[in-house]
Amino acid sequence: MSFENTTLSQRISEEIAIKISEGALKPGDRLLELELTKEFGTSRAPIREALFILEKDGIVERVPRKGVFVKKRTKKELLDLYEVVYRLLEIALTKLMDSRTDEQLKKIENLIIKMEETLEGNKVKQCFDLLEELQKDFFVFSGNTVLEDLYMRINGQLIPFRYISLSYPTSMEHSIREYSEIMAGLKEKDLKNILDSLKRKEKRALAILEKFVDSQ
Repeated sequence: MSFENTTLSQRISEEIAIKISEGALKPGDRLLELELTKEFGTSRAPIREALFILEKDGIVERVPRKGVFVKKRTKKELLDLYEVVYRLLEIALTKLMDSRTDEQLKKIENLIIKMEETLEGNKVKQCFDLLEELQKDFFVFSGNTVLEDLYMRINGQLIPFRYISLSYPTSMEHSIREYSEIMAGLKEKDLKNILDSLKRKEKRALAILEKFVDSQ
């Protein structure tokens, strides 16, 4: 597998995160640079940068004189991270509702349409990428850069588990429906509809996370 140089390290880090989410790499597994260079068909420099990105996001950890390992997280840590992300989303969507522009609404609507297209063939990876872009836009469009920065730092730690959640049966359909409801709330400036939809999404995501963690 090889990638364009412009986003090489970032894309490698995303691929490794997905391998973790799919169970190909498990908590405690060591990540060897030499093996990764062969797998991704690249030199050590972008591999090291990708591992640095994952370390910064809290997905892997570097142990002195031992190497880089997939980070182990407790159930409580994961639930706490999810809770913070959803509280940040509440703030971002509340701010966005009051300031949203037609151009922003059009961008959100187009992303949801593209997500719907991924249902044919169950294209989880494509749907996940669009979902990540959509959530990031909620924070960018809120106009609060501190909020955006907090979200990006915390969300990176949840990427493997968010991918797992989206991979569960009917999860893509539920996610798209929930985001469509949020979109309708933004259009109509209906905060209750927005927060109710977000609460349903949070409840469903936490149920999947608990089921996954308990099965490990």
